[in-house]
Amino acid sequence: MDLHTNPVELARLLAGWTDGGHGTLPQRLAYGLRCAINSGLIPDGVKLPPERDLARGLAVSRSTVTTALDLLREDGLVTSRQGSGTVVRGPSQRHLGSARIAGTIGGAPGIDLAMASPPDPSHLPPVTVDVGELICSRIGTGLVPLGLPVLREALAERHMQTGLITDPSQIHVTAGAHQAIALTFAAAAGPGDLVAVEEPNYSGIFDILDGVGARPITLESDEDGVRPASLDRALRAGAVAVYLQTGPQNPTGHLPSPERMQSLAAVADNHRAFVIEDVTLADLAYGGRVRPELAELCRRATVVTTGSFSKVGWAGLRIGWLRAPAPIVDRTLHLKLPRDLGASAPSQLMAAALLPSLDDIAAHRQTTLQEATSAALAQLAVELPSWEITPPRGGSVLWAKLPVADSNPFVALAGRHGVHVAPGSAAMAGSGQSPYIRICVDRPRPMVEAGLQRLLQAWNEVEAPRSRSILT
Repeated sequence: MDLHTNPVELARLLAGWTDGGHGTLPQRLAYGLRCAINSGLIPDGVKLPPERDLARGLAVSRSTVTTALDLLREDGLVTSRQGSGTVVRGPSQRHLGSARIAGTIGGAPGIDLAMASPPDPSHLPPVTVDVGELICSRIGTGLVPLGLPVLREALAERHMQTGLITDPSQIHVTAGAHQAIALTFAAAAGPGDLVAVEEPNYSGIFDILDGVGARPITLESDEDGVRPASLDRALRAGAVAVYLQTGPQNPTGHLPSPERMQSLAAVADNHRAFVIEDVTLADLAYGGRVRPELAELCRRATVVTTGSFSKVGWAGLRIGWLRAPAPIVDRTLHLKLPRDLGASAPSQLMAAALLPSLDDIAAHRQTTLQEATSAALAQLAVELPSWEITPPRGGSVLWAKLPVADSNPFVALAGRHGVHVAPGSAAMAGSGQSPYIRICVDRPRPMVEAGLQRLLQAWNEVEAPRSRSILT
């Protein structure tokens, strides 16, 4: 790929760079270039087109290009010499020695298709927080362990809109849904206790259970969610708590049907179970959020609802919450205080400002994610037909079954090819093998296309020895 002589190709790699609508045009261009460089789409050592040609290819002024490149020079991502042009100084030159570890997920250079969160906040509407708002928001010192009153009231009202009577005293604002789930489990289970969880599942749930010393008892599921008979057996076996995702399931993308929700609620009520209902992904169901939810259906079971702004909004806000009976909220407060004194006040004000637009943001995300998953599935069907993938019914990930016993070696190999995906073993209760990988497609389309191409290149290395053995 000769980007120096082909500014049109560079423009294709940067497709959508103006879509965010935030920041000045040079800032947005610099961000698009930075992402392409860090992911390796624009390789180290490539000479960029002359500024005049680049401006023409991107349909912007030359001053926009000049300012964007100045920002990248400040970050050390490009270097320029008079008469020699502008050259990319990619991750391979900026990491020292063995710091570029093959197969790592967090922070390693390459295309990240492992982290299942929005890549940036560019899809959000503009929100501002100034000192005047902080002063007028009843937060005093800023240390409000249960959360700012304005956000707790807004979250309670959001639950009320679905018919679930909620008082602000039932809301505990946390640093993301992960903390909300961890605090709730700490309040409900202890060392040696059995906790019922679906398998595969959100990998963080197993870290949480290890942290409280609880033991997972796995639930069986199908495309409609957890099977009621499996939940009944787990509760009869002594499970003291249940963790259920009732939006699109991470990582499978399955979505419980309304009929299945009714059946699960009946089982939970029959056992007067303690249920943690994770609705973090509920707003990203492609056909719209499934109603009613367990918290609305259950009459005798105790249901704690956990949610987050991370998937519809942005994980960088670090704002989640739990909705629970007031005594449980009080218990989670006392469990939290030894660890931290509350979520960031400015982030909470930003979250409160986003709440009125959250349904519109979610509707847009549903459409874009469904288009992204459909495009990725079409590409994989052509390039990797031996992989088995059931189309998800929501969310941003594909759960792909590879024709191997253990995907971990392939995940490491893919990392060496510059693309990072999550191994299926991370989503399992044990530490054994899994043939699955999780692929997040919530990225700019050119980045996803290039990432899937790198997966194909890695898979070709896996297939080559097999082909040779068959021929011999």
